[in-house]
Amino acid sequence: MSGIIKLLSDAVANQIAAGEVVQRPSSIVKELLENSIDAGATHIKLLIKDGGSTLVQVIDNGKGMSETDARLCWERHATSKIKKAEDLFSLHTYGFRGEAMASIAAVAQVEMKTRRHEDELGTFIRIEASECLEQNICSAPVGTSIAVKNLFYNIPARRNFLKSITVETKHIFEEFQRQAMANPQIAFSIIQSKSRSIRLSNSILERKNFGCTG
Repeated sequence: MSGIIKLLSDAVANQIAAGEVVQRPSSIVKELLENSIDAGATHIKLLIKDGGSTLVQVIDNGKGMSETDARLCWERHATSKIKKAEDLFSLHTYGFRGEAMASIAAVAQVEMKTRRHEDELGTFIRIEASECLEQNICSAPVGTSIAVKNLFYNIPARRNFLKSITVETKHIFEEFQRQAMANPQIAFSIIQSKSRSIRLSNSILERKNFGCTG
């Protein structure tokens, strides 16, 4: 008689684990902004569309990643923050578990461009539902750009739990402002559907509205 216990595929395991990390678009904003801060960025730009359900994109001028690291960062438990258990007692970064990127890639369509200062060319990666569909060499500025598109496109039941665009946008702006205020040495900016922008630099808030009430 065959056993009834089976190992879950990596894709299914990642989707289940994603529920602990990605609860709404603002969860993605938090993880990506924290990664940019940990990467030593001095300028971070956040772009959102439809309350983050259609697009969350973070662009930074941090140290970027090598071709190998750019691919490996999407695997579960892959992290540059710790190497041994003892490192947990001397953390100086936001994240360390190595689950956020894998979780995001499991429930969205993701595109990343990244380049280190010492490299002439960068790396482009496209991932859907934990599967790497494309990896190429590309032209890119120093730093990293990650675009997370169509959140929960492969889990319609989870997508139905998202609130209205206005509510999800509010959560994103709150997370953005928390991160920006806690890091006044970094210039932050956010653009919402090309109609509203906020720029935070040295704790001075500049707001521009272009007819958007969202």
